[in-house]
Amino acid sequence: GGAGGAARLLALIAVVGVSAGLYLKFGELLTVANLKRNHTAILELVDAHPVLAPLCYIGTLVTVIGLTCPGATMLSFIGGVLFKQPYASAYAYVGYIVGATISYFVTSFILGDFMRRRLAEKSSLYKKFEANVRRNAFMYLVAARYTMVFPFFFVNAAAALVGVDCRTFIAATSVSCVPGSVIYTTAGGALANLLHSLGNDAEVDKTQLLWMAMKDPNVQVCLGGISFALCILGAVKLLRPAEEPQEGAKANGKVD
Repeated sequence: GGAGGAARLLALIAVVGVSAGLYLKFGELLTVANLKRNHTAILELVDAHPVLAPLCYIGTLVTVIGLTCPGATMLSFIGGVLFKQPYASAYAYVGYIVGATISYFVTSFILGDFMRRRLAEKSSLYKKFEANVRRNAFMYLVAARYTMVFPFFFVNAAAALVGVDCRTFIAATSVSCVPGSVIYTTAGGALANLLHSLGNDAEVDKTQLLWMAMKDPNVQVCLGGISFALCILGAVKLLRPAEEPQEGAKANGKVD
């Protein structure tokens, strides 16, 4: 209705405004040059506040991901710079899950029904994507996140627009964010080792950092274990007879 549409529009304006404002105000802090200048001071703060520092880091990551602000990748690296493993991975993991869930609900509220109808009418690509997701939402989301081919925010938004059930979304995100949290924070650890050898205005190749992280034995063990578990889960899903979606789920447009 009109009131619902107005509320969604106001929410959209608020989210875009807050996201843009945060990035314009604090975006410069998420640079290698700024991290290098303040590295020692920040580490001293982290050491002085062993409880508050992780909470601030997780809260910042949740805000950035939840509002789809730019900077989540650099924040993930910073987690590896500021905290030792496995704590860095654990903090990033919590931030990913909570932030992704907020992003999912924000997108569902603001754009869900309206965009779903428009895309279904106008886009054959969307129809194909929706059909693929509906076959097995859980495995599709796990694959989309686990391969890290699609941007994090895209998977959140796509799941909301297609109408993936929130429990399925949270379960798939909880499984598939394990590798990303380990890889990105381990790459941050590699960045920490490079910081003081870099020039003041030096740029860092993020892809190179990720490849360095992939060579870490702990990362390889983690990826191997998760990959094996996902292969078993996928085989179980494929061998299990397909179930017809319940009428209520069909009516609500939700995909399990």
